[in-house]
Amino acid sequence: MSEKTSRLFFSCFLAGVVCLSGSDGCGAEETQVRSIPPLADGLLKTEKLAGEGIWLDPAFKLRFRRARRSRVTVWFEDQLLGDGEAYRRRAKEFAGGKRRELRKVVVKTLQAIHGRSWKQAEARIDELVDEGKISQVEPHWIVNGFSCLTVQENLQSLRSIPGVKKVFAAASRPVNRPPPGAVAPGFPGSQQTPFDPKRYKHPWYIRSLQADRTWKELGITGLGTLNVVHDFSFVFSENLEGNLYRNPGEVPANGLDDDRNGFVDDYHGFNFDADTARLTSVPVSLRSSSPRWMHGFMCAAIICGRGVPGKEYEFGIAPQARWAGVIGGGRFERAVQWAVEQGADTYSMSFSIPRLGEYRSHWRKVMEQGSLCGVFFVSGAGNFAESEQVPVQMRVPEDIPEVVFAAAGVQRDFSRTPFSSQGPVKWETEHYREGLVQKPEVCAFNMGLPFLRRDGSVMNAGLNGNSFAGPMFCGAIALMLSADPDLLPWDLKEVITATATDVAAPGVDAQTGHGLINCYRAVREVLRRKALREGGDTAPFTGREAGDELDIASERAKLALLRIRIARVEAGSRAAKAGVQVNDVVLSYNGQSITTRTALRVAVEVARRQDAENILLVIERMGKRIELPVKSGSLGIRIAAAFSAPVFN
Repeated sequence: MSEKTSRLFFSCFLAGVVCLSGSDGCGAEETQVRSIPPLADGLLKTEKLAGEGIWLDPAFKLRFRRARRSRVTVWFEDQLLGDGEAYRRRAKEFAGGKRRELRKVVVKTLQAIHGRSWKQAEARIDELVDEGKISQVEPHWIVNGFSCLTVQENLQSLRSIPGVKKVFAAASRPVNRPPPGAVAPGFPGSQQTPFDPKRYKHPWYIRSLQADRTWKELGITGLGTLNVVHDFSFVFSENLEGNLYRNPGEVPANGLDDDRNGFVDDYHGFNFDADTARLTSVPVSLRSSSPRWMHGFMCAAIICGRGVPGKEYEFGIAPQARWAGVIGGGRFERAVQWAVEQGADTYSMSFSIPRLGEYRSHWRKVMEQGSLCGVFFVSGAGNFAESEQVPVQMRVPEDIPEVVFAAAGVQRDFSRTPFSSQGPVKWETEHYREGLVQKPEVCAFNMGLPFLRRDGSVMNAGLNGNSFAGPMFCGAIALMLSADPDLLPWDLKEVITATATDVAAPGVDAQTGHGLINCYRAVREVLRRKALREGGDTAPFTGREAGDELDIASERAKLALLRIRIARVEAGSRAAKAGVQVNDVVLSYNGQSITTRTALRVAVEVARRQDAENILLVIERMGKRIELPVKSGSLGIRIAAAFSAPVFN
């Protein structure tokens, strides 16, 4: 192997995976998939991409009008999954197996396929690099191929590389660089106190998703699972340091690639875009309440934030699970491969990428083959219902069928959040052609969520967005995999959707999917299936029982009384001049009792039309009732509806 490419190879090749050679010709019909001979004993049957010639992404025409160079992603002809129906077809082939066993053979097969293809292509790739026709070559095995940079006049040279079958115009690569002087995190392990579900206060969503009942009655807390969180920056606190993943082959922050996987100091995760283990792109203070810069922190906290002695709160749905952070929007193949090699169980993606065109197919194939490697990919449904039309409200990665589990958003009273993206989605790419596909799978909560600061203090309501519904789904899956580590992805999807609680139209719908996640019922069903598979007693987990599902009508009645809290006061506004402060609770306006946003809006408008004078705004501050005179017209405030039911319990 040449010096040019060896530095880019991943751990499978550094460890000496044997690369075999030889292949058949490709099929002539696009819908036909022909298998190639098994690579070696113990490897899976593989397939060829069908069709005549080499396919070039039509997006290159526009791409090269806008930029001199373009990033290119290449698929070799030999793949584990051949056509767009291959995942469903192979799922039937692998049904009845065990996830961890399937992971081993799939990873071995994918790496062997890539090793063989690379051996055939390497000499020509090196020639093109020497000739200056391509640069920045990065191989990847999660989909058998590579990425590189090229210019328009050299694009056709890729056709000369043996085995090349499809050439995609890849998306531009973001780079989230850490600040100067930042160091790679290396938090030492600490002795965890025995888990006690009654020790800490938990947010209301824990109860609504019945996660706490799962801990108490079934003893399932996420133990044994690793959840990779893909974001753009991470900060840390005691609530997240105790259960951080620690790569057993790596010595933290010593500047060495101890496990020889190509990534220096990847102890808790890695920033693949900037090629560093430093995960904090933007430092924030201990008291910060910035949803933007605390985004990755809060995603991890919702999945598996753990209580800390001396502090009050525990935020995680799966509080005994572990987590690792990755940054890799431009090198997501590397990030997924790293997650697979570290034994990740879930992969949380709270981001959304529009208008990828044919390149959507590459994202999808990465996720499909990553799924067969044992990783459950999870995303929120997106926040674009008010700005985009169906079927493009859900974008990559949440629009990927079967293998990316997407959670839409509802409010605490189970009403749909207006901005939450809905399905169906449409797949009409060159490789995938199902047409309209049902999405999302389920729903979770995404509005008015409590916020955990780094110092352990909280805001009762500070988070909005499907970025946080996805991690709730991720935490639920962690509980299910903690109950049965060998649960296959298609079986998990069947369980989570069948046990969800309807909160909208009966049955599956485009806004909330199959309904609200029910951790308790889902884990009971997983345990039932596991007992059945292992010949054990299924009786403890069979059948319905009282309270195994929320009484939505009763819960809504409890939550009917709202408290309208001031979330923001504009400088110089009528409210500011009257002395209104953030976190004041509005009790009445001009004699009208205020318990909803609409009631306040109507009362203000009526008073304005009547040109009313001597208006009293009655608020509650720190438990005291205060009357504030205000002038007619817009108050200049932003409000948040807070339920009278407790936020923490």
